[in-house]
Amino acid sequence: IHVVILGSYTSLRIIILIILCSFIWVPIGVWVGLRPRAAMIVQPIAQFLAAFPVNLFFPVVSLLIIKYALNVNIWTTPLMILGTQLYILFNVIAGASALPKDLLHVAKNLSLKRWLWWKRFMIPGIFPYFITGAITAAGGAWNASIIAEFITWGNHTLIASGLGAYITEVTRAGDFPRIALGLSVMCVYVLLFNRIIWRPLYHLAEKRFQLD
Repeated sequence: IHVVILGSYTSLRIIILIILCSFIWVPIGVWVGLRPRAAMIVQPIAQFLAAFPVNLFFPVVSLLIIKYALNVNIWTTPLMILGTQLYILFNVIAGASALPKDLLHVAKNLSLKRWLWWKRFMIPGIFPYFITGAITAAGGAWNASIIAEFITWGNHTLIASGLGAYITEVTRAGDFPRIALGLSVMCVYVLLFNRIIWRPLYHLAEKRFQLD
């Protein structure tokens, strides 16, 4: 029961991170995707940043948390999605770039208001691509939680409450039954996420929001 509760903490972090990153990267991805020259510049940079080792940021985060006495459960959380969040950006750029030009011209000629343009045209148009990016980002965040929730730097160790930190702790202790327990609970959470959240959204994207 304790491990399941820890998994709920990590799940909540991932849900909040995906929502926040979507608000940031969807508008940026659409802006870039509608401008081919910008896409040629941004995509290689984003690919480099996605491959950049996240653990290089750990010393900086550790020092900031210690210096300013920050809440570990909050301020280690962004480390879980530093690299994987860019998959949302990749896919939204791809979705915006793939929109038929004639539909773009129609939306422009109709002079749609900004909110209506997003609601009726852009969000449905990029929705399948966004869901693909969000699924990838969430999966990466689950893996990254194992190192992001348990940070060691020098003589300092920062431990956030979560399933990732639990797995790291029992792995260091060499406790194989609890390692298996932690990994099994994580797999169950991932499967539940896929069945309850991602599968219905992916089905919706395929049935309702395919422009072809």
